[in-house]
Amino acid sequence: MDITTELLIKRAYANPRLRQNIVNKSMICLYCDYSGFVAQNNYGAACCFVFNRTIRITAKKILMEHIEGSNYGELLAVHYSLEILASALTEYEPKFAIIYTDCSQIANILSKDYFSHSHYKEARDEILAVLHHLNNMYPNVHIQIKYISKHKKNNTLHRLAHNAARRAAIN
Repeated sequence: MDITTELLIKRAYANPRLRQNIVNKSMICLYCDYSGFVAQNNYGAACCFVFNRTIRITAKKILMEHIEGSNYGELLAVHYSLEILASALTEYEPKFAIIYTDCSQIANILSKDYFSHSHYKEARDEILAVLHHLNNMYPNVHIQIKYISKHKKNNTLHRLAHNAARRAAIN
């Protein structure tokens, strides 16, 4: 773990609003983010997993054949977070799971019926299929995908995901 990550985790614990998510035994929070460097064709997605005093940051490089836009990248980050959640639900038994994204269009994209680009529809359909599967497998867990909105600015948990997504894209 690098010094920046350690500092951000300490700041998260020091923030009462974030600390309540960190120590919560009934709610998993996943802060996801996407980062893209179009000129270098480098893209990454990351997730900061928070549950019962556990903070784990994971990231992966994303390969894209076409420049799809940041909203598409954010959809891939949400999907990545759902993969992390699926594996966590086999180990933990929360009552709630919230995936936080900084994409203001996420609710609109997930509820939309028509897309001008098929890759958005495919990503949306994959996310909805995973959500449906998780709801069937774990009916007692209420899963939400939420826009982080104005709380992003001082949210060190989201910053951890943001930094990890950038590193994944570059490396």
